[in-house]
Amino acid sequence: MANTNLSSSIDDIQIYRENYIREINNSNDKTAFTNNNADSLFALGLTMYSRNYSFDSLVYNAFASSALDEDISLHPEQRKVLSLIEKNKGLVFSAPTSFGKTFIVFEYICRYKPHTVVMVVPTLALIDEYKQKIIKKYKSQFSEYNIHLSIDPDKKYDFSKKNIFIVTHDRVIDENVISIFPIVDFLVIDEVYKLQKDTSNDRILILNIAYYNMVKISSKYVLLAPFISGIENLDKLQDTPIFYSTNYSPVVNDVITYDIISEEDRLKYVDKVLKTIPQNENTLIYFPTVIEIDKYISGTTLYNTGTASNSNKILADFISWGKREIHPEWSIIKALEKGFLVHHGQLPLGIRMLELSLFNDDNSHYTRLICTSTLLEGVNTTAQNIIISKPNRSYRQVFDAFDFYNLVGRTGRLYQHFLGIAHYIKSPNDPTYQKEQALKSIEFELTDTSIDMDINFGNYTQHPEFTQVLQRLNISYDEYKSQIARKYRFSTVKYLLEKYDQNKSKLLDILNQLNKNDAKGKLELIRILMQILENKKYDFKLKTFIINRLTYLRRQSVYDVVEATKAFYPYVDISLIINKTIRLKNSFIEFDFYSKVCLIQFFMKCDKLYPHLIDTLHDRLLKNIEIIYYINAPNKKMLKDMGVYDGDIDTIISVIGNDFSNITDLQVLLKQHISQLNNISVVSKFIIERLVY
Repeated sequence: MANTNLSSSIDDIQIYRENYIREINNSNDKTAFTNNNADSLFALGLTMYSRNYSFDSLVYNAFASSALDEDISLHPEQRKVLSLIEKNKGLVFSAPTSFGKTFIVFEYICRYKPHTVVMVVPTLALIDEYKQKIIKKYKSQFSEYNIHLSIDPDKKYDFSKKNIFIVTHDRVIDENVISIFPIVDFLVIDEVYKLQKDTSNDRILILNIAYYNMVKISSKYVLLAPFISGIENLDKLQDTPIFYSTNYSPVVNDVITYDIISEEDRLKYVDKVLKTIPQNENTLIYFPTVIEIDKYISGTTLYNTGTASNSNKILADFISWGKREIHPEWSIIKALEKGFLVHHGQLPLGIRMLELSLFNDDNSHYTRLICTSTLLEGVNTTAQNIIISKPNRSYRQVFDAFDFYNLVGRTGRLYQHFLGIAHYIKSPNDPTYQKEQALKSIEFELTDTSIDMDINFGNYTQHPEFTQVLQRLNISYDEYKSQIARKYRFSTVKYLLEKYDQNKSKLLDILNQLNKNDAKGKLELIRILMQILENKKYDFKLKTFIINRLTYLRRQSVYDVVEATKAFYPYVDISLIINKTIRLKNSFIEFDFYSKVCLIQFFMKCDKLYPHLIDTLHDRLLKNIEIIYYINAPNKKMLKDMGVYDGDIDTIISVIGNDFSNITDLQVLLKQHISQLNNISVVSKFIIERLVY
């Protein structure tokens, strides 16, 4: 298929659309305005507003009715995209946040009923968003499908029935996983801009390999992205997709800038801006880091009225549980008591889902949600405003225009907020952003000539540094490819191998001591491993102490770990200990530490070291992580990936059993036994109830 670019070229039309949307927003009688201007609205493609107020609209909406939702008629751009999906094997589709990209994907499935569907998303939060739409909002439309939130190569799936798999990228890089599918009839990859090359990021490699593997076995596929102008070297991709981009949006986003002259004024201006926003308007408050969130929570003098947690049972229960399980000094508790919700990537998934649900619930009266860039990952909210306290992703990584307007686009919602407003607190050193600069062309790493792409696709002989590593490990290329290449960049492997060689004798000495003395603790083992894995000295002893506690075979609550750490490090700020414990527990140990220690173990096997020392590394550390983080327990992992709090998973499995492989089976079991699930946390109860009711 030729590299076809079907991007919309009539950008001026959107300007006219926005003018009319602003007038609707400013009108005292919005219904009368849309009625009187129905012909113009229809001509601009704003058919959701012209509705049946003109003859043309009446006829159009009759033909454009959604199969997914009978109360909705597709707007013209949605119909065009639906047609492009139907007519082409592959489509890269880019549009603003408010376009309804995911809706069109579900519309296609509902109309054409592809037999096996795989939906690949970058985060567990997006898995939850997709899942909720399929099993709750559009339950009857998808009733004939089995819904899976994981892929287990050891399970037997019934492909004679219709199946939808909703998974993250790392679940579809293993060839054993791919081999379970006879064919994928419809593949969807969301937030596809994350495939753009970044040779310093191991995860980008995983995303690209996932794309490559899945497209090979897919009859039809769609890649979704926020507004990008194009993809370079698209014709180099297998089964070259067409590219279509549109700026169509049924809502408007404006930016108001507040100039400050001192960094010290940022937090003050967050409060100043908040005071100008009516309490009933949902507002996101963006900070680059969790540390800055904590600083704001402790420093703000604002208390949002009407949000008393003791009048909301789920919040009262959550605060009580949070003080016991996490800590009374936890900043999330302090935020809730001041009337603020908090959402960031270091929080356990279930807590994020609970807080986001309260924010989107008009009856909760919680209209202020403090967040980090987690909300750039495609999570939808009902926000009318966003305050951008600083245009950074982290302390050092400044937003480009694409990131900035992606965040701005989180405001506004069809039929609720015609106009979304971003309040930008800008210092003299911060960039001035122009919307036209947000449209950037990206390149997938698959089409690049990086060493990692060469290694993965057999062109490794031109890289002598790679063949040297093969010789050092005394393994074949095929063994490297199957064990390493699709999980780690070569630069990561080379770095870890060098550090392993430098520290091997000390590592073996510690393992030998542990092997001889069962009573000896594993803290020294963790510290030598962390010396291999990271080149960071800051907080090294504190961090490794916490990792040691979090990898006890007997599960520790965050509170227990924090209190034990505080006893050894009494001069460290309690908030820092709490945040570090939560971050290490909910992301680092399972997704970074464990996988890299497994790589170290692989190096040891390549060196043909004493088997009993390799076993000691597993039995004293890796085994603990596998058990308490459910690495090799797919059904328990499914519960965790849904947001069930990890401390409740064993209890739930003991009640409902382990005989389920998809969401439908799990729903049945939970409904049957829900009266027996009383001794679990408020977070897990929330997750279960939103699944079964």
